[in-house]
Amino acid sequence: MKQLYAIFLIIACALAASPCVEARRGLDPAQSEKLFTAKMKMMQEKLKLTDEQTEQLIPIYRNYLGELDAIFKSRRFHRRFKPSTTQEACDAVTERLDIDSRVIDLQKKYIIEFSKILN
Repeated sequence: MKQLYAIFLIIACALAASPCVEARRGLDPAQSEKLFTAKMKMMQEKLKLTDEQTEQLIPIYRNYLGELDAIFKSRRFHRRFKPSTTQEACDAVTERLDIDSRVIDLQKKYIIEFSKILN
């Protein structure tokens, strides 16, 4: 059960360190890969994963990050958007809630995949 809580923590970290965030920071693909490798090493240490479990987790985690990135790239309203009308504000909040819902659905989907590897 502790590992499931750790998975949720990792997912939260992934949100903060997703490829979308890395791209905005101006990281090139090599730097992005180094960051991914460091994240995987940290996950392996924190979750006490075997090398085999880590190897199984890597493609699933990459797919998860890719789908997460696609969700965030689909946004119409970005962080610096300043609505000028009530309708624009409502639209921005509604979109944010939709994105949050899509992220939660994605997490539910992948928690099943992660739990197959993490006993």
